[in-house]
Amino acid sequence: MNETSEDLRSAIHEISELLDRHRLASARAALERALPQHPDDPELLLLAAWLSWYEDDANEARHIVQRILQIQPEHREAQYLLSRIELGEENYVEAERLLIGLLKRFPESPSLYASYAEVMLETMNIEKAEKLAVEALRLDPQNEAALNIHTLCGFVQSGTEEQRERLQKLLREYPDQMQTTIRLIQHLADNGQTKEAYKLSKELVVNDPSNEGLVEFATTLRRASHWSMLPLWPMQKWGWAGSIGIWAATVVFFRVAGMDNSPLQPYAGTVAIVLICYVVYSWLWPPILKRLIR
Repeated sequence: MNETSEDLRSAIHEISELLDRHRLASARAALERALPQHPDDPELLLLAAWLSWYEDDANEARHIVQRILQIQPEHREAQYLLSRIELGEENYVEAERLLIGLLKRFPESPSLYASYAEVMLETMNIEKAEKLAVEALRLDPQNEAALNIHTLCGFVQSGTEEQRERLQKLLREYPDQMQTTIRLIQHLADNGQTKEAYKLSKELVVNDPSNEGLVEFATTLRRASHWSMLPLWPMQKWGWAGSIGIWAATVVFFRVAGMDNSPLQPYAGTVAIVLICYVVYSWLWPPILKRLIR
């Protein structure tokens, strides 16, 4: 092995260690010394790309990754980092495409399954996210990302005391998971799963009881998940589309009931009364409930 190769290996080792310890300024200085001597080395370029990614410069990280892929089109770590960049920029389809391609080549990689699970969680495919996290944990029971995703998904689907404790630990130790959790809550609420959304929001309040925004968020979900709101479920789940659906069904009913010899005619009066009561209920009860649950 010649001196140049030894210098390169030493530089790569040094920079890797600095990145692992998150000493970004020192890593940048070491890269600035090494890159002019080895401008086309894929491993050194990869470290530069990761450094840019850690410094929140996604554009520079993407530029470097593309340069690596020009040199080595099948470079595994470069493709993986590119999937992380796509995920960070919410290009979920492209991130998924890259990860599927990598999993075909490396089907025993827990980090790839965990990353794919993260994409599924971000797109709110909760069931698939949990399955992928389970597969990642089968391969590596200590995989941090998979454990986090499995905790979130498991709590939503069953919410045992053990899972509750895991969730609280997750929120304490990984504050960056807060936004993912809020998006998950919002997705559940938007899909009419207000009970599950409220259950998860309560844990955010337990973790940060002084956050007035979280308290109000949880209180709103508590009202929406109250048993007395069940009759208004179509409108909660589908919004205006739910309201339009109810009115369309009502119009169809009365048109059919108004036909000569229609078997629905005897029920028209009862349906009209029920409809009036339902409309009054939908107008009056939510504001009353808001006063009762604060």
